[in-house]
Amino acid sequence: MQKTHKRERLRRVGVATLATALGLASLSALGSPASAVPANKPGSMDTPGCSSASVQLTATTGSAPQNLCVPAEATEHNKTLLVWNKPGVYDDVVDYRVYMNGQPLGTAEENAKTHSPAQDYIDAFRAADRDGFHAKTVAHNFTVTGLAPRTTYQFSVTGIRKDGTETPSSGPITVTTTPERHRVNITHPAYKAVGDGQTLNTKAIQKAIDTCRTPGCTVVVPAGTFKTGALFLHSDMTLELAEGARLLGSDRPEDYPLEKGYYLYPVPDPAPEETEYRNFRRPPSLINVLPADNGRSAEGREPGAVAKNVRITGKGVVDGNGWKRTAEGSITDEAGNVLPQYVASSAGKVLDDGLLAAAQFRNAKEHPDFLTGVVNKPETLEDSVLYGQYRSSLMTFMGVEDLYLEGLTADNPAFHGVMILDSENTTVNGMRHTTYNTNNGDGLEFGGTSNGMVLNNFFDTGDDQVNFAAGQGKYGAEGRPSEDVWIFNNYMRMGHGGVAVGSNTAAWVQRVLAEDNVMYKVETGGLRMKSTSDMAGGGRDFLFRDTAMACMGSSAFIMTLSYNQSPSGYVAADSATFKNVKVKNVSVDGNNSPTCGMAVSDSKPVIDIHAGPALGEGTATLSGFTFQDVVFRNVNPTNIKGLTDSAFHGVTFLSVRNNANPWRFDGYSTGNTFTDVSPPVK
Repeated sequence: MQKTHKRERLRRVGVATLATALGLASLSALGSPASAVPANKPGSMDTPGCSSASVQLTATTGSAPQNLCVPAEATEHNKTLLVWNKPGVYDDVVDYRVYMNGQPLGTAEENAKTHSPAQDYIDAFRAADRDGFHAKTVAHNFTVTGLAPRTTYQFSVTGIRKDGTETPSSGPITVTTTPERHRVNITHPAYKAVGDGQTLNTKAIQKAIDTCRTPGCTVVVPAGTFKTGALFLHSDMTLELAEGARLLGSDRPEDYPLEKGYYLYPVPDPAPEETEYRNFRRPPSLINVLPADNGRSAEGREPGAVAKNVRITGKGVVDGNGWKRTAEGSITDEAGNVLPQYVASSAGKVLDDGLLAAAQFRNAKEHPDFLTGVVNKPETLEDSVLYGQYRSSLMTFMGVEDLYLEGLTADNPAFHGVMILDSENTTVNGMRHTTYNTNNGDGLEFGGTSNGMVLNNFFDTGDDQVNFAAGQGKYGAEGRPSEDVWIFNNYMRMGHGGVAVGSNTAAWVQRVLAEDNVMYKVETGGLRMKSTSDMAGGGRDFLFRDTAMACMGSSAFIMTLSYNQSPSGYVAADSATFKNVKVKNVSVDGNNSPTCGMAVSDSKPVIDIHAGPALGEGTATLSGFTFQDVVFRNVNPTNIKGLTDSAFHGVTFLSVRNNANPWRFDGYSTGNTFTDVSPPVK
């Protein structure tokens, strides 16, 4: 199965490579221009969809937008989503114009005001940047609406320069809309779901899902609050949450049956004999795509082995009902919007602070014999283990090929937010993630997933906004890497890390492009890379660029191999490491305000790197980092340990707290170069 999917991905990349060799953005440029006419076979003549080629990590020299494409499953009967890479030379590009069938359709920045929940915040951030300190972000995606079903369109895009002139055009692509699909409403008399917030609707909604089997069939959740337990989706379907709809998670553990749950990582066959090895079957999430064997076998969770062509769309809310709100309940944020506020908790306080989180923890503690499926189960399960393994996340997708999430709000999970595991061709577009300050409330987590895209999202999370994992220790190193993910045009607020790697890194997290994002009040690193000296693997080949950070809670950049790992039962391996990471055109303002954590503590270095022998024998150093055209003000000095063979070029500290020297390196940081930095390294 794995070889089949690799061949398909190589085929897609091969098409893009051939087109590039011919000087075109796609093979569709070889044909005559498409016109808006009905198509006999929708999609049959379309340009291939987005691929790993979109994760451009090396510089190019062209002046036209590149790799115009449509993400998998982003086209409906009346709309589609266009994304593209910036030109190789884009310093003077301030916007992009999209053309449909040769006629101008609109600009990306204006389109974002309508279709991106991040844009209100980005505009407010820009308005507050009165002295023009921050790096400028530019939208490079476009949602096209008002299309006709079963119709082929041609699109291209140009860059708009500061002087109003346009760059050369991308090559054109063709897109064919789908037919209108069969729709199933969960309140139909055949299903009888009731949106009163009290009736348990698990069976009714699952029945609607199970009977929705025509290709592309859509299950509609109308306005109302529909209480439910775990739901399970299948191939070739859309779950649509209408505006005003809320899927409210039940607070009863029995509505998330453990026998329908999943293993975070596959269990090796034969099972490891080391006494320290553990693998727990977790309860299912509120919304799931999971293998029949719970993800125990590696083969059963390969991309496409469980499901293909799965979509969740709409303006509704998926509410995990995980935690109580704070006494205030909500705040009005920097863009004037109201955000929910959940109690910050822990294993020691969950019974007081939690809803579903409390019920699941209590159930696990009181009924340990019911916790089936544990590999190498110990005689006693500590509270920290129960807390870390037996809470439900909001959504878990495993073994999916072509997954598309758009528009909905992910709210209040008992554990993590959206988990995308061992999947391929996944897009998360225009979602709101309101999980602050739920414990472990990540926005997105990619594990063993390739060819992912994250754009137009608003994050206000209780843990990392976008996190990557790739297995643990000796056996995790045999698994799938997380790779080829593109993160752009998002607004990241609060949380523990904007773009975060680890701490599970054994099979590597690699080839990640994060650009044109805004980060505000992020608590623990805009770029956060964390692992241990016995985890194996690590992170490599990252480009983090064209990003603005302000009012950071602590450090702007964190790379550590001394992360305090929660109990999880892995077998130790070699040290992890991080290498070949480029940070370019980034602005960081500590804001010099008591509401920003960096301004109230000298112990929060703006670049915080902990690696190398100073941490203990066998701990790897980090290497191949580049910081280029990065500007800091109102920040603390760096604290860099174990960084080697790296380059700092055009790095400027405009102001450092207490007028301190910003450059602090330990004796194991060797082979580093400094050009055009201010102040100079002494």
